[in-house]
Amino acid sequence: MKTVRVAVVGAGVMGRFHANNYAALPHVELVAVADPDPQRRAEAEASFACRAYPSLEELIASESFDAASVAVPTSLHFSITKRLLEAGVHVLVEKPVATDVAHAHELAELSRRLGLVLQVGHITRFYRAVQLLGEQVRDPYLIEARRMVPYARIKDVGVVLDLMIHDLDIVLRLIPRDPVDISVVGRALNGSPLEDVAAAQITFEGGCIARFLASRVAPDAERSLVVAEPNQTLRLDFAKEPYTEIAIYRQPNATSDTGHVQLDRHVVHEDNPLRKELEHFLARIRRDADPIGTLDDDLRSLELATRLLELMRTHRPAVLA
Repeated sequence: MKTVRVAVVGAGVMGRFHANNYAALPHVELVAVADPDPQRRAEAEASFACRAYPSLEELIASESFDAASVAVPTSLHFSITKRLLEAGVHVLVEKPVATDVAHAHELAELSRRLGLVLQVGHITRFYRAVQLLGEQVRDPYLIEARRMVPYARIKDVGVVLDLMIHDLDIVLRLIPRDPVDISVVGRALNGSPLEDVAAAQITFEGGCIARFLASRVAPDAERSLVVAEPNQTLRLDFAKEPYTEIAIYRQPNATSDTGHVQLDRHVVHEDNPLRKELEHFLARIRRDADPIGTLDDDLRSLELATRLLELMRTHRPAVLA
C-alpha cells in the first residue's frame, strides 16, 4: 500500500489530536505541521519528529505532501482549505467547512473540479452509537438534542457553529426531509459578541419536531439525544466518554403478558472515533471507500445552522415556504 504523506495545519488541541493519530497509523507519514505559534511548533517537532513551519505558504513551498488536516480557527477554514485544494492537496477540515454558505459551495465545487477529497470533520458520524441509531430509527415524531459544556474552547464562532451543528448533522441524517417551520433564540453572555446559549425548534415535512439546546456556559457537561417513534423511544448519553449509553424503551405489544414498557440498555465503546475518521479520509484518498456523509450533507447542515443564526439576529421565528 502506498504511503500517504500528510501535514497538519494548526497545532492547537485538535491539531495535536490529528497529528497523534496520523503518527500512529500505518502507511502514513506525518511530514510537517504549520502553526504561527513558536512554542507549538517546537512541541510538534519534539513530539512527532517532523518539521514545523510558521505559515501555510512556507509549508507548501517547502514540502511535498498528499493530504492535510485543517485544525485552525473556524474563521480561517475557507481560506486555508481553498489554498490547499489549489495546491493539489486532499483536505480534511474540521467542522464547519466554512462560516459562509457561499464559501462552502465554492470549496465543494473546487474539490470536485480538481478531483480531490474534501472531507468535513463531523466526528459524530464515526460514533458507533450514532451509526446504530441510523439503523434503528425509521419514523421519528420528536427528537430532543442537548449539547452543553462549561467553557468555550472555540472563540471565533458562537455555540451554533461550535456545538449545535453536531446535532443538526445527526438529525438531518435521520430525517431526509425539508424544514417547514423554524424558531430559535440565543444569548451572548459574559461580554461575548457571539451566542453562548441557543435553543431551536424545527418542524420538518411530515410533522417531526426536533428541539435543540446548546450551551457553553453550563455548570456540567451534558450530551444527550432522545428520539421518539410510535413504538419506541431511544435515549443516547454521550457524556461518559469513551462510552455511549443507549436506552431503548419499547411499547408493550398486543401479546405482552405484563403490559409494561420494555427497556433494553446497551453500552457502546467508542473506540477513538477521530482515528476512524482519519482512516476513512485516507481510504477515500486511496479510492477504497465511499464517503460517510457527502459534501451535500455537509452543506445541508451548514445551511440550516446559518439559517438559525440569521433568524437569531432578527429575534423572531420564521416560517419557510
